[in-house]
Amino acid sequence: MSQKETFITKLIYQKDKADPEKFEKGKFFVGSTILFILLCLTSIPYYGIFFPEEITKHPDLFLVNIIGAFFIFALLFIYRKFGGRIFIVNAITFLGYAGNYGTYSFNGGIFSPDNMWGIIISCWVFLVANRLSGFIWMIVSTITLIFFYYADLNQLHDFQADIMKVNSGYYFLNYILAALFLLAIISLYESSKRKFVNELKDSKTDLELHRKELEAQREDILASINYAKRIQHAVLPNEENIYRNIPLSFIFYKPKDIVSGDFFWFHEIDRDNYIYVCADCTGHGVPGALMTVIGSNLLTQIVIENKTHQPSQILNELDKRLASTLKQQKEHYKLIQDGMDVSVLSVDKSKKQFTYTGAKRPAVLIKNKEITELKGSKFSLGGYSAEEKVFEEIKINYNEDDVIYLFTDGYIDQFGGIENKKYMIKKLRELLLKIHVLPMQEQKQILEKTIVEWTGKNDQTDNILVTGIRF
Repeated sequence: MSQKETFITKLIYQKDKADPEKFEKGKFFVGSTILFILLCLTSIPYYGIFFPEEITKHPDLFLVNIIGAFFIFALLFIYRKFGGRIFIVNAITFLGYAGNYGTYSFNGGIFSPDNMWGIIISCWVFLVANRLSGFIWMIVSTITLIFFYYADLNQLHDFQADIMKVNSGYYFLNYILAALFLLAIISLYESSKRKFVNELKDSKTDLELHRKELEAQREDILASINYAKRIQHAVLPNEENIYRNIPLSFIFYKPKDIVSGDFFWFHEIDRDNYIYVCADCTGHGVPGALMTVIGSNLLTQIVIENKTHQPSQILNELDKRLASTLKQQKEHYKLIQDGMDVSVLSVDKSKKQFTYTGAKRPAVLIKNKEITELKGSKFSLGGYSAEEKVFEEIKINYNEDDVIYLFTDGYIDQFGGIENKKYMIKKLRELLLKIHVLPMQEQKQILEKTIVEWTGKNDQTDNILVTGIRF
């Protein structure tokens, strides 16, 4: 940065420097005002050397010019300290127009060369203040010219006699100063615009580079997440295997992101007994998916390797192992409170009986066209709890065509509808009661269509998992 630019920058109000647009206007205002002051001061010795009689005739006007120049310079320091650029620009312009009124008495009114300054100053106000101020002073300048024209037309003042008294050097100086000032503000404006365009090009280039970097990072992240999805699918049970063992069932599984924090788990104990688990882990996306892998592996250890088949014992053991795996000891409970809400269904087909246990998750049973909500425990799995966790079992004898639904909270917590509210469990119960007699896959399609219509333009709130099993 040159010394000239450094000096100009020092005179700009500190808060204007934080805004690029205000900074440019401030720099333009300070630079052009300093130039105007220098031009005004330069005109004094010009008259003193070539037209000393003018100073003798009108010493007050030259004194006003000198005082005005220093006053305007003082306003620059007020701007530097307190801001108020637009107000100061309008104040300077007002002083200029007030001084220019002297053309009515001394310099020839409508014939005066001073009139062109009204147009130049109005353009200057446009550039250094704002459009409104520029329009106002352009209107004032126009009204002034109309007044001078009217005064001359109706011979309110003898402008012709005044103009004959004006030294030709006054015309020359006015035109030279006007041309120099106009050339200067055009040059400053073009320089500022060129600099802005160059900065814009540089910014555009930087943004393009950042965009490409972000795109490459996004592709890497998506590749990693898609790989995580394949791993998650490999760990979770195959849906086709579940359908082979439970033909009259459906699984409506809709992750919020590519990978899900909800998961289902299945194990066929023998020909007449199986266990089905529906779980909602803390979080969604990759963190939730990691929890599903942990949960699925722990269930495999508990149910298959250790042969724990009683639902309440499964939840108790899963709770302990989660706490141990995630290092959720009492002294660390503030750091890690991750866990999961789980529904466990154990079915004994030979006895036509099922046992249900829920960790903060309910289930819906429809029997003889009557709906019953099976309440789960108030405790989640994982995390530290000062209270002993108890998971009660609900044993029910079922008849053929009874239907049970296990689900996470993603479906009922989805925002949508006319009032953009949650779907809520009441609506889900009503929908399940309405469709429970339909084929299971048709029920799945209706559930999916319903939630898509309910969601509308909203984003999906959470992972969705709804399972239906007809006995």
